[in-house]
Amino acid sequence: MEAGVGVFMAAMAIGMVIIWTSDIVTADKLDINQGRWRARDPDSQSILLPHWVAEFGTALALLIGASGLLFDWNSGRSIALVALGGLAYTSVNSLGWVLADRSRLPYGVPMLAGLVGALIGIIILI
Repeated sequence: MEAGVGVFMAAMAIGMVIIWTSDIVTADKLDINQGRWRARDPDSQSILLPHWVAEFGTALALLIGASGLLFDWNSGRSIALVALGGLAYTSVNSLGWVLADRSRLPYGVPMLAGLVGALIGIIILI
């Protein structure tokens, strides 16, 4: 079961990196008038860099936790639990963004999968 959680975590990490990198590179839904490092959400004018750090940081934690589970590191389970907690949080947080604008609904599918998978993974590891 732990190996399955590890594979899920790695898949979610890779998916998060692909989705966010694609959104940043295409910048079709960003206000980048002041450059990408100061990119803003065009609706709320929120600066996006802190959110990106949280998303990519969660992806990195997921990869480290997945490695810990798959390669049976001593602290692998603990790292995985922290990473899954981060995934659950970022999934719930990002679902709010989806619910605010129905045109973003396709993003909701992987976010909901991340939330459900994180909760199941936490239950398995505990």
